[in-house]
Amino acid sequence: MIRIFENEEAVANEIAKEMKEHLLHDENPVFCLASGSTPEKSYRKFAKEVERERRVKELKIVSLDEWVGIDRDSEGSCYQMLNKDLFSLVGLASEQIEFFDGTMLDLQNECSRIDDFIEKNPITFSLMGVGMNGHIGLNEPGCSVLNHSSVVELSEKTKEVAQKYFNQPTELEKGITLGLNQVVHSRRVVVAITGERKAQIAKEIVSNLEAKLPAQELLGYEHIDFFFDLEAAKYINCNKD
Repeated sequence: MIRIFENEEAVANEIAKEMKEHLLHDENPVFCLASGSTPEKSYRKFAKEVERERRVKELKIVSLDEWVGIDRDSEGSCYQMLNKDLFSLVGLASEQIEFFDGTMLDLQNECSRIDDFIEKNPITFSLMGVGMNGHIGLNEPGCSVLNHSSVVELSEKTKEVAQKYFNQPTELEKGITLGLNQVVHSRRVVVAITGERKAQIAKEIVSNLEAKLPAQELLGYEHIDFFFDLEAAKYINCNKD
């Protein structure tokens, strides 16, 4: 379902509400969360909502993606962004977080490690952002729809846009990411797209199915909703929440 909200704040409020509900009511809460600027407000609102909730100690986080060759504690890594925006705010212990390490020599073993974790701990809630080229995680346009993690070549667009996360020019060539089917098989998925800069790709996702964008693989499922704010949805003809 496509849901359109008044503004980014309203999107963040709804996502934080859902995250809290899944934390409190999922039998074994396992979250898969995108990093980056789009979900930052949602995470901070969620952290404030659950700062006194004992159930936080039962939450598990599984990695969505990471840059290959970038240390997890480096400025701009996916882990570092999530740690800043969420993990450190709710006091997650290291054993609650199962994250890709993009610096490992054996990246296929990293893929297997995360896949094994998900097999034993199915994802109950996923929050996805969408790249400027329609990618989900680091599944780029043209990638196969996989039901396992993989190492991928980054598109030129992703390498260009990603520079904003780093404090100096950083060479990026590959990423490590969950497969699209692993995201789809989460019990609940929210895809958040906000801001006028995402309006054109939002239109492509909804209106141009021949584009075969990774984000389009998440359309048409009852358990997956796309949340847009009015700026991102400016070219989409749908009713507003």
